[in-house]
Amino acid sequence: MGKVGKLRTAAQIVVECILLACVLGIALDMVTAHVAVEYFTVYHPKVVESTSPIVMALVWGVGAAWWFGAIAGGVLALVNARRTAPLAAAAIRPLMARACVLLWATMMLILAGAYALIGLAPIKRGPEFDFNRRLMSVAITHATEYVLGTIAMVVVAVLVWRFRSPEVEP
Repeated sequence: MGKVGKLRTAAQIVVECILLACVLGIALDMVTAHVAVEYFTVYHPKVVESTSPIVMALVWGVGAAWWFGAIAGGVLALVNARRTAPLAAAAIRPLMARACVLLWATMMLILAGAYALIGLAPIKRGPEFDFNRRLMSVAITHATEYVLGTIAMVVVAVLVWRFRSPEVEP
């Protein structure tokens, strides 16, 4: 693979990581914005006039994820380029996609688990309890996303590095 081919592969990996991160961000925010849209409309800077959960999921899903996808894509492209026989982007894509699906499922479990655990708290149940419970569950879920994303990026990078043959998909 020549320099142009390596650059094309690296660019493709970065772009695909950005797109996958945005899809993951939208998928996560589509759920969390419907659970507690106030997390986005009250406790985040106002970036659009809408308070629609769908609009919030689209805006914040992309805005909070694209840069992480760019960093992850850069790391994966660098790791891939350092291999003696770099993999094609198509060989890395399934690993990235599986990582995103696993991240989404894990964050949904965190959301449900946080909601359930907060419900077990031995505190007085006033009229604001359910609102606060939903808001805290969403906040806890979002507090984990970059940590889990970083772990996933490292795992995928190690898998790319250790992958044996560029002819066989992972």
